[in-house]
Amino acid sequence: MTSRPLTSRSPRHSELWLAAGLVLAAASGMAQETQEGGAPPPPAASAPAPGAPHFNGTPVVTLNQETVFSDSLLGQRIISDLERDRNALAAENRRIESELTTEEQDLTDRRPAMPAGEFQDLADAFDAKVQRIRQEQDRKARTLQQRLEAERQNFVNRAAPILAEIAQDRGALVILDNTVVLMAFDVVDITDEAVARLDEEIGDGSGTTGPSQPSPSLRPTPRMLRQLTIPGEPPPPGDPSD
Repeated sequence: MTSRPLTSRSPRHSELWLAAGLVLAAASGMAQETQEGGAPPPPAASAPAPGAPHFNGTPVVTLNQETVFSDSLLGQRIISDLERDRNALAAENRRIESELTTEEQDLTDRRPAMPAGEFQDLADAFDAKVQRIRQEQDRKARTLQQRLEAERQNFVNRAAPILAEIAQDRGALVILDNTVVLMAFDVVDITDEAVARLDEEIGDGSGTTGPSQPSPSLRPTPRMLRQLTIPGEPPPPGDPSD
Protein backbone atom coordinates (compact mmCIF):
# COMPACT_ATOMS: atom_id res chain seq x y z
CA MET A 1 0.00 0.00 0.00
CA THR A 2 1.43 3.36 -0.93
CA SER A 3 0.68 6.85 0.25
CA ARG A 4 0.24 9.68 -2.17
CA PRO A 5 1.12 13.27 -1.27
CA LEU A 6 -1.35 15.68 -2.76
CA THR A 7 -0.77 19.39 -3.13
CA SER A 8 -3.40 21.52 -1.42
CA ARG A 9 -5.16 24.22 -3.36
CA SER A 10 -4.84 26.47 -0.28
CA PRO A 11 -1.15 26.41 0.73
CA ARG A 12 -1.70 29.51 2.82
CA HIS A 13 -3.68 27.54 5.38
CA SER A 14 -0.89 26.96 7.83
CA GLU A 15 -3.35 25.32 10.22
CA LEU A 16 -3.03 22.12 8.17
CA TRP A 17 0.72 22.03 8.73
CA LEU A 18 0.29 22.81 12.43
CA ALA A 19 -2.26 20.03 12.80
CA ALA A 20 0.01 17.61 10.94
CA GLY A 21 2.90 18.54 13.23
CA LEU A 22 0.79 17.98 16.33
CA VAL A 23 -0.29 14.56 15.04
CA LEU A 24 3.30 13.54 14.29
CA ALA A 25 4.46 14.78 17.69
CA ALA A 26 1.72 12.84 19.44
CA ALA A 27 2.57 9.71 17.47
CA SER A 28 6.24 10.08 18.37
CA GLY A 29 5.41 10.46 22.03
CA MET A 30 3.21 7.37 22.00
CA ALA A 31 5.93 5.34 20.30
CA GLN A 32 8.46 6.38 22.95
CA GLU A 33 6.07 5.49 25.77
CA THR A 34 5.49 2.10 24.16
CA GLN A 35 9.20 1.39 23.99
CA GLU A 36 9.75 2.41 27.62
CA GLY A 37 6.69 1.05 29.39
CA GLY A 38 4.91 -1.27 27.01
CA ALA A 39 1.86 -0.62 24.91
CA PRO A 40 -0.61 1.84 26.42
CA PRO A 41 -4.02 0.42 27.31
CA PRO A 42 -6.62 0.89 24.58
CA PRO A 43 -9.11 3.70 25.20
CA ALA A 44 -12.48 2.71 26.51
CA ALA A 45 -15.06 2.56 23.73
CA SER A 46 -17.85 5.06 24.16
CA ALA A 47 -21.38 3.83 23.66
CA PRO A 48 -23.04 5.18 20.49
CA ALA A 49 -25.90 7.57 20.88
CA PRO A 50 -29.35 5.94 20.71
CA GLY A 51 -30.46 5.61 17.09
CA ALA A 52 -27.05 6.60 15.67
CA PRO A 53 -25.85 4.59 12.63
CA HIS A 54 -22.97 2.17 13.14
CA PHE A 55 -20.04 2.42 10.69
CA ASN A 56 -17.06 0.16 10.10
CA GLY A 57 -14.02 1.09 7.99
CA THR A 58 -12.34 4.39 7.26
CA PRO A 59 -14.28 7.50 8.30
CA VAL A 60 -12.99 9.52 5.31
CA VAL A 61 -12.73 8.71 1.60
CA THR A 62 -11.45 10.91 -1.21
CA LEU A 63 -12.14 11.40 -4.90
CA ASN A 64 -11.13 13.68 -7.76
CA GLN A 65 -14.26 15.50 -8.84
CA GLU A 66 -12.94 16.63 -12.22
CA THR A 67 -11.92 13.07 -13.09
CA VAL A 68 -15.31 11.69 -12.06
CA PHE A 69 -16.93 14.26 -14.34
CA SER A 70 -14.63 13.98 -17.35
CA ASP A 71 -14.20 10.17 -17.28
CA SER A 72 -17.81 9.15 -16.67
CA LEU A 73 -20.18 8.53 -19.58
CA LEU A 74 -22.60 11.08 -18.13
CA GLY A 75 -19.96 13.80 -17.90
CA GLN A 76 -18.62 13.02 -21.36
CA ARG A 77 -22.11 13.27 -22.86
CA ILE A 78 -22.68 16.63 -21.16
CA ILE A 79 -19.33 17.94 -22.42
CA SER A 80 -19.97 16.67 -25.96
CA ASP A 81 -23.47 18.17 -26.19
CA LEU A 82 -22.43 21.55 -24.83
CA GLU A 83 -19.34 21.78 -27.00
CA ARG A 84 -21.43 20.92 -30.07
CA ASP A 85 -23.98 23.65 -29.33
CA ARG A 86 -21.32 26.18 -28.37
CA ASN A 87 -19.44 25.56 -31.61
CA ALA A 88 -22.68 25.87 -33.60
CA LEU A 89 -23.42 29.22 -31.97
CA ALA A 90 -19.88 30.45 -32.66
CA ALA A 91 -20.20 29.44 -36.33
CA GLU A 92 -23.55 31.22 -36.57
CA ASN A 93 -22.03 34.37 -35.07
CA ARG A 94 -19.20 34.30 -37.62
CA ARG A 95 -21.66 33.88 -40.48
CA ILE A 96 -23.84 36.75 -39.28
CA GLU A 97 -20.80 38.98 -38.79
CA SER A 98 -19.66 38.28 -42.36
CA GLU A 99 -23.12 39.04 -43.76
CA LEU A 100 -23.42 42.29 -41.82
CA THR A 101 -19.95 43.37 -42.90
CA THR A 102 -20.89 42.81 -46.55
CA GLU A 103 -24.17 44.69 -46.12
CA GLU A 104 -22.44 47.60 -44.41
CA GLN A 105 -19.85 47.83 -47.16
CA ASP A 106 -22.57 47.80 -49.81
CA LEU A 107 -24.37 50.63 -48.06
CA THR A 108 -21.13 52.61 -47.85
CA ASP A 109 -20.45 52.09 -51.57
CA ARG A 110 -23.93 53.36 -52.47
CA ARG A 111 -23.73 56.44 -50.29
CA PRO A 112 -22.24 58.87 -52.86
CA ALA A 113 -25.14 58.30 -55.26
CA MET A 114 -27.89 58.66 -52.62
CA PRO A 115 -29.66 61.68 -51.23
CA ALA A 116 -28.53 62.36 -47.68
CA GLY A 117 -31.98 61.72 -46.21
CA GLU A 118 -32.39 58.37 -47.97
CA PHE A 119 -28.94 57.21 -46.86
CA GLN A 120 -29.65 58.23 -43.27
CA ASP A 121 -32.88 56.20 -43.27
CA LEU A 122 -31.04 53.14 -44.60
CA ALA A 123 -28.19 53.63 -42.11
CA ASP A 124 -30.66 53.90 -39.20
CA ALA A 125 -32.44 50.73 -40.36
CA PHE A 126 -29.11 48.91 -40.61
CA ASP A 127 -28.10 50.00 -37.09
CA ALA A 128 -31.46 48.82 -35.71
CA LYS A 129 -30.97 45.47 -37.46
CA VAL A 130 -27.51 45.09 -35.96
CA GLN A 131 -28.82 45.84 -32.47
CA ARG A 132 -31.68 43.35 -32.87
CA ILE A 133 -29.35 40.59 -34.06
CA ARG A 134 -26.90 41.29 -31.26
CA GLN A 135 -29.66 40.98 -28.67
CA GLU A 136 -30.84 37.70 -30.22
CA GLN A 137 -27.34 36.21 -30.20
CA ASP A 138 -26.73 37.41 -26.65
CA ARG A 139 -29.97 35.71 -25.62
CA LYS A 140 -28.80 32.46 -27.23
CA ALA A 141 -25.47 32.71 -25.38
CA ARG A 142 -27.27 33.29 -22.06
CA THR A 143 -29.52 30.32 -22.74
CA LEU A 144 -26.47 28.14 -23.38
CA GLN A 145 -24.86 29.35 -20.15
CA GLN A 146 -28.05 28.62 -18.22
CA ARG A 147 -28.08 25.15 -19.72
CA LEU A 148 -24.48 24.66 -18.62
CA GLU A 149 -25.41 25.57 -15.04
CA ALA A 150 -28.41 23.22 -15.20
CA GLU A 151 -26.22 20.37 -16.49
CA ARG A 152 -23.72 20.96 -13.70
CA GLN A 153 -26.47 20.73 -11.12
CA ASN A 154 -27.95 17.69 -12.86
CA PHE A 155 -24.61 15.89 -12.66
CA VAL A 156 -24.25 16.70 -8.97
CA ASN A 157 -27.80 15.59 -8.19
CA ARG A 158 -27.38 12.28 -9.99
CA ALA A 159 -23.87 11.51 -8.77
CA ALA A 160 -24.36 12.42 -5.11
CA PRO A 161 -26.58 9.44 -4.14
CA ILE A 162 -24.13 7.00 -5.76
CA LEU A 163 -21.19 8.63 -3.99
CA ALA A 164 -23.07 8.46 -0.70
CA GLU A 165 -23.76 4.76 -1.23
CA ILE A 166 -20.07 4.10 -1.92
CA ALA A 167 -19.14 6.01 1.22
CA GLN A 168 -21.66 4.06 3.24
CA ASP A 169 -20.31 0.77 1.87
CA ARG A 170 -16.82 1.87 2.95
CA GLY A 171 -18.06 2.94 6.36
CA ALA A 172 -17.11 6.55 5.62
CA LEU A 173 -18.73 9.61 7.11
CA VAL A 174 -17.00 12.20 4.89
CA ILE A 175 -16.02 12.48 1.21
CA LEU A 176 -13.21 14.92 0.42
CA ASP A 177 -11.86 16.14 -2.90
CA ASN A 178 -8.33 14.74 -3.08
CA THR A 179 -7.00 18.12 -4.27
CA VAL A 180 -7.46 19.51 -0.75
CA VAL A 181 -5.92 16.53 1.07
CA LEU A 182 -2.32 16.80 2.22
CA MET A 183 -1.62 13.04 2.17
CA ALA A 184 -3.74 9.92 1.80
CA PHE A 185 -3.37 6.20 1.12
CA ASP A 186 -4.61 5.07 -2.29
CA VAL A 187 -7.05 2.67 -0.63
CA VAL A 188 -9.26 5.57 0.52
CA ASP A 189 -9.66 7.00 -3.00
CA ILE A 190 -13.00 6.10 -4.61
CA THR A 191 -12.58 7.94 -7.94
CA ASP A 192 -12.38 4.84 -10.15
CA GLU A 193 -15.19 3.12 -8.27
CA ALA A 194 -17.36 6.23 -8.58
CA VAL A 195 -16.82 6.39 -12.37
CA ALA A 196 -17.61 2.68 -12.73
CA ARG A 197 -20.77 2.95 -10.62
CA LEU A 198 -21.98 6.03 -12.50
CA ASP A 199 -21.45 4.29 -15.84
CA GLU A 200 -23.23 1.17 -14.60
CA GLU A 201 -26.26 2.82 -12.99
CA ILE A 202 -26.73 5.93 -15.15
CA GLY A 203 -24.67 5.48 -18.33
CA ASP A 204 -24.66 8.68 -20.35
CA GLY A 205 -27.88 9.76 -18.63
CA SER A 206 -29.94 10.00 -21.81
CA GLY A 207 -32.48 7.36 -20.82
CA THR A 208 -32.60 7.51 -17.03
CA THR A 209 -33.44 9.99 -14.28
CA GLY A 210 -30.80 8.87 -11.80
CA PRO A 211 -30.67 6.51 -8.80
CA SER A 212 -32.83 6.75 -5.72
CA GLN A 213 -31.78 8.88 -2.77
CA PRO A 214 -29.42 7.29 -0.20
CA SER A 215 -30.28 6.64 3.39
CA PRO A 216 -30.87 9.86 5.40
CA SER A 217 -28.19 8.63 7.82
CA LEU A 218 -25.52 9.49 5.23
CA ARG A 219 -27.02 12.22 3.09
CA PRO A 220 -24.46 14.22 1.08
CA THR A 221 -24.08 17.94 1.69
CA PRO A 222 -25.31 20.32 -1.05
CA ARG A 223 -21.70 21.15 -1.97
CA MET A 224 -20.39 17.57 -2.00
CA LEU A 225 -19.23 18.42 -5.52
CA ARG A 226 -18.04 21.93 -6.21
CA GLN A 227 -19.13 23.61 -9.44
CA LEU A 228 -17.68 21.77 -12.39
CA THR A 229 -16.26 23.39 -15.49
CA ILE A 230 -16.68 22.39 -19.10
CA PRO A 231 -13.48 22.39 -21.20
CA GLY A 232 -13.22 25.77 -22.92
CA GLU A 233 -15.56 27.47 -20.45
CA PRO A 234 -14.26 29.96 -17.84
CA PRO A 235 -14.58 28.73 -14.24
CA PRO A 236 -17.71 29.92 -12.44
CA PRO A 237 -17.36 32.96 -10.11
CA GLY A 238 -15.92 32.02 -6.74
CA ASP A 239 -14.60 28.65 -7.92
CA PRO A 240 -11.78 27.60 -5.55
CA SER A 241 -9.67 26.61 -8.56
CA ASP A 242 -9.23 30.31 -9.45
